[in-house]
Amino acid sequence: MTALQPVFVHGWACGPEIWDAVLAHLEMPHACVVDQGYFSGWSEGLSAVSCLTGLDMNRPILGVGHSLGLMWLLSQHKWPQGSRFVGINAFGRFAAGVDFPEGVAARVLARMQAGLGRDAGVVVNSFRTRCGLDAVDPATCHVSALQDGLSLLTTGNVYSQMEQMVAHGSTRMVALAGKQDPIVTERMTEAAFPSNVEKVWHEDGGHMMPLTHPEFCVAHIQRLMTEAI
Repeated sequence: MTALQPVFVHGWACGPEIWDAVLAHLEMPHACVVDQGYFSGWSEGLSAVSCLTGLDMNRPILGVGHSLGLMWLLSQHKWPQGSRFVGINAFGRFAAGVDFPEGVAARVLARMQAGLGRDAGVVVNSFRTRCGLDAVDPATCHVSALQDGLSLLTTGNVYSQMEQMVAHGSTRMVALAGKQDPIVTERMTEAAFPSNVEKVWHEDGGHMMPLTHPEFCVAHIQRLMTEAI
């Protein structure tokens, strides 16, 4: 099998540092670790665009996305056949719709979007508290990037794309989910991934499993890397 190009993408209101323990376990110092640019002063890594630009688009990737990170990654390109994807606390869609009542109500996301313009620190740190993360200095918030992320949460939908990729037989995908996740609930996870995507549950996992359960994440990333399609 062609060597996979590792790409790691963090979720909304987080930074690339959430992957530090996972990458240390995997011994992947040269992985493409995308920085969505939500905060200043956290990363000296590549921006999202320049990081992906450095990939060979003829070679498959190992795409690992936390929360919004998986949807963002799948929205960027039609990735090469043979690619593998791991979603951690992730989803194929987030905002509720007539056919997706398990999602988050659009009015909640609209309220957050409006709040970012008034006081981004309040919105971001309220969300981070729910996730079990420390507060950030509001002065570090990049409001436009945070608004872009919320817009993708509101409108993004890669459910059918996931279904087709896996059904085609050349792409593998696994969703790692926590039964204690306050953001992406068990009901939402079950509805936000097609039935042909494998779901693996951690009984004690919350929304930040790359930080709280890195060994669990690593074990399934390694399994997906080595399993034959």
